[in-house]
Amino acid sequence: MAKPHPAAPDWILLPPKDQQLGTGWVGYRHVSGMMHWHHAASEDQRLSASLVVPTPVEDDSGITHALEHMVLRGSMRFPDSDTFFSLRSELALLEFNASTKKESTRFHLSGYDPHSALRGIGFFADSVLSPQLTLEDFEQEIFHPLGDDYGGTLYREISEYMRIEHFHASTVQAVNCVPRAPLFGGMPDTITQLDIAALRRYHHHYYRPENILLITAGSWPMVALWRQVSKALDGVGTPFSVTLSEQDIFSSVVAEKDDERIESLALSSHWAAVLHATLSSLKYRQPLSELGAQLLPLNNDFQPAPALRFRVSQQCSLSDLEQLVEGARQRLSAKRTAWQSGYFKLQQGQRMATRWGDGLQRLYHQFSTTPFAPPYLKGEVCEQLPTFSFTDKQCQGEWIAPCPPLVRLAILCRFNARDTKTRADLTRWLELCEQRTLRWAWMQSKPILGEIKEWYCANAVVKGLTVDLPESDMALLRHFWHHTLSANEIHAMDAEWQHTAQGIVLNCAGSVPVFRAGTIMASHRDDETAMHVALSFPHTTEAGTIAALGQAVMASSLILQRRLGGRCYSLGVSFDLMSYELTFDSVADSDPSVSFIALLNAFETLCSPLDEDDIEKVCDGGLGLVSARYNKSNARFHQTLLNTVGRSVALDFSVVSPASLAQLATQVLYALKHATLH
Repeated sequence: MAKPHPAAPDWILLPPKDQQLGTGWVGYRHVSGMMHWHHAASEDQRLSASLVVPTPVEDDSGITHALEHMVLRGSMRFPDSDTFFSLRSELALLEFNASTKKESTRFHLSGYDPHSALRGIGFFADSVLSPQLTLEDFEQEIFHPLGDDYGGTLYREISEYMRIEHFHASTVQAVNCVPRAPLFGGMPDTITQLDIAALRRYHHHYYRPENILLITAGSWPMVALWRQVSKALDGVGTPFSVTLSEQDIFSSVVAEKDDERIESLALSSHWAAVLHATLSSLKYRQPLSELGAQLLPLNNDFQPAPALRFRVSQQCSLSDLEQLVEGARQRLSAKRTAWQSGYFKLQQGQRMATRWGDGLQRLYHQFSTTPFAPPYLKGEVCEQLPTFSFTDKQCQGEWIAPCPPLVRLAILCRFNARDTKTRADLTRWLELCEQRTLRWAWMQSKPILGEIKEWYCANAVVKGLTVDLPESDMALLRHFWHHTLSANEIHAMDAEWQHTAQGIVLNCAGSVPVFRAGTIMASHRDDETAMHVALSFPHTTEAGTIAALGQAVMASSLILQRRLGGRCYSLGVSFDLMSYELTFDSVADSDPSVSFIALLNAFETLCSPLDEDDIEKVCDGGLGLVSARYNKSNARFHQTLLNTVGRSVALDFSVVSPASLAQLATQVLYALKHATLH
């Protein structure tokens, strides 16, 4: 029998027959019909949450993407249109954003601070359920005619995407496939056909409590969480009849070549991933070309489910193409098949973690494998590929990679930037390490993702091999490294060799980082549609003060007005602890010079001391800024990387005061007025 929670009687624990305790998930239902699934078995200390709304769309109008933008422009409890961006500058969170997918819209967050997480979920819940959806916000956020051009944040965002070659190619591919894939994010010519009435109708129809799903993981204070969501649910009225427009809106995007078409082979997602790697090799390029077929990317923004797609000429025989693919499949060994399938899963999981962070990647992956996940959040589970058929069921909706959470191990080597001989020796040794690691992975039948990269800090360079792999394989690889790789192979170098829990660290003699002293250096460059400003600070400056200053700028009314006015898509800030650089960038900016003036004015305003309440907010935001870069994904790796150059993600925000922040803002303003133009 379902029982109300004693401290939150409007939330009801599902009866035992509806629970899935064996999977570690506990289910609750609000009296309004909203479902809440909590991963009680999670050992992760991060608080992760997502409000998921099913938002089906079969055209190119971009209505779901537009609605995602609009619901964050103000609600009943948070009427100010700048609240979302103010919270992004105040909350100590790793992730606080929304995403439009093919069949759902997700409002998600993750972090370690319960106070910030509760404020964030309260804002999301009220925005999703009770947005204002005003005409004024529509004209600023979506589109509004401005002379010969259109203003509006969303219009500028999509127009900027269309400048990117691979995005434009994805749109052409999507509209020429059968079945045609909707460009659900919208196109420049379809967004201008939307109106505020259509968005209101769509919201009233789909953004209902009985449709919305809340999923959480981590050590949430459950009663406090429910109370935040209940405040939003209390203001929602009963559903009423809404008539949706049945007129589809399609983009004018057309195929690049009228005499060619796109064919998709009816294979399962996993077989498509396996065969795509094989058909991409040099061995099959000539046979495909002779058939008049060109292999297309495995998936894209509008077609997330992996599939074998070919651009084919009118003379191409589909049966001959299928025969070629079948022949390629027959030549694949079982080991190669399993490897290519696993490698693709890791790639998709890595991209998901890079975009949303480890916490949300875990949340979505773990929920997708449960029996009660709705179809648009259901992940595929396919560890074996024993059969092959051109009639295998294809996934046409959203697709979640069946990838478990990944961890990163690394071999990090620090040396002096001017020491070219050491660089060359280490490069050869790391390439040898990479070859041995790949050979080990192949023999173990455990795919990995690895690459050699470099990071700079004053006069020191950190060069390393990074490897991403499932948590279950971490101990095996670490054991292999610690017992197989030897410092004797680089005996010519005087260095300190150290095995760590996250891999290997090698510090070469004479590579102690030099800290930069002196004044703040500024550089400013404007592109056609973007502003770029970089501030390089002396290492004597407190990192906590720099991070707090960056968030104080982003929270200033001048910067918020620039973003909310619809003249640019985004204004962002980033802080690099390796180089001690604070950077400000605008994207899809109608006039980058105006954004630079707004930035100057924001620093000028901050030359006057803030009050204590504002200082506390920007310090929390500074913590979130640093955490979002270094703790959102692969946190232990970033900590190890920074430790090699004497840095730490644990910044001291207690030293930030109104006077210190105003003094630093004054110094930055002087540097900006004497910036180096590139």
